[in-house]
Amino acid sequence: MKFKATLLILGLSSMLFSCGNSNNQENKTTQVEETVIDKNAITWTPDITEALAKAKATGKLLFVECYSPTCPICQSIEPYFSTPEIAEKYNGNFVNYKLDVGVAEQVKFLNDRNIYLPSFPQFLFFDGDGKLVHQGEATASTESILKVADDALTPEKRSGNFKARFDKGERDFDFLIKYGVYTRLIKDTTENHRIANAIFDSFPKNDLSTEVSWGTTKKVVTSIDNGFFKHWINNTNKAAEYEKKAGHAGQELNTLGGIIQASIFKDGKTYSTDKLRQVKGYIGKAGAADYADTFVWEYEVLANLREGKNAPALNVGKAMAVKYAQNGPSLVYIAKVFNDKYPGTDYIATAKEWLTTAAPLLQESNHKAEYYYELARLNQKAGDVANAKKAAQDALTQAKAAGSDLKKFNDLINK
Repeated sequence: MKFKATLLILGLSSMLFSCGNSNNQENKTTQVEETVIDKNAITWTPDITEALAKAKATGKLLFVECYSPTCPICQSIEPYFSTPEIAEKYNGNFVNYKLDVGVAEQVKFLNDRNIYLPSFPQFLFFDGDGKLVHQGEATASTESILKVADDALTPEKRSGNFKARFDKGERDFDFLIKYGVYTRLIKDTTENHRIANAIFDSFPKNDLSTEVSWGTTKKVVTSIDNGFFKHWINNTNKAAEYEKKAGHAGQELNTLGGIIQASIFKDGKTYSTDKLRQVKGYIGKAGAADYADTFVWEYEVLANLREGKNAPALNVGKAMAVKYAQNGPSLVYIAKVFNDKYPGTDYIATAKEWLTTAAPLLQESNHKAEYYYELARLNQKAGDVANAKKAAQDALTQAKAAGSDLKKFNDLINK
């Protein structure tokens, strides 16, 4: 396999953006009207609902450019949208919409489709029903921007066909990078791990400290078990050199920390205690040693309990209760974890101490509802039926005051 510092890795922004939840947009009645198209610049439809309706009515794809006004790469591409060649291609074949990743109402379009932007700018193409059919990344050149459009217009080249191409044996480096980015965008972590491992398996091991290797890690890797991550977590100084050179000093720790976080969220509940010790070591190397225990404590409790180590599990809970001694909701949550998972009853006295400490720290009705809910469960497990019923009723009262969903509170009372 021939490896080169491709534009895919080194020419695009390394800035990461996590799509946040947003408020629902107002329902709008959209009318499709004939639009006078500027032949010298891309014509952007101002409303995403209107743009999608136009795409459906005309049979065209909807092109969505996901950008940030503060992204240098996005701004370097912007002038190309006002050139005749690109205007002709995009206006003639797509309905076009610009999505500002900093505007929650616009990002909702992506959230509704479970799309995550691993970097931007991103060029996304949807059919008239709002289904993603292609994703591409462009650099500041006419050739690159036109190629993304041509790939979107060619069904066999679309991102939706990447898996079939991979399964048939395609292993070109640039293709694998594109597929890896696409799996992150659609949040297919299982397939992402498969692609990232395939890239590492065929990557020249003598080149692991190169800029191409670091770029691959940033764009594709989401698992601490991947060889690229294992290399770079032990060579952060070299990664720091590359980030400083690119004007992103310190970004290497954010990248590695993000991989650790993604791995724990996906597989942390299956990790053994030994694996979690390794993870805490990684967190330290990523510059967050002070937060390692806080980040993995719940996973440690679960791992200890799975391994039959009840006392160590309870010790983890005690340590966290000390750390969160002034945080009432956190103390209630610690009690909840043990109520949910602890197999015996010898934790009850300790958990009641946590709740006793939490009680005067709780101000909001929803927090008080959870406090009484966990207290009722503790009393129930202790065989104290009368106090369990009282706490359950208090939980329901507070839940009503908070406007919470009452199902679990009613279910507890019915027990």
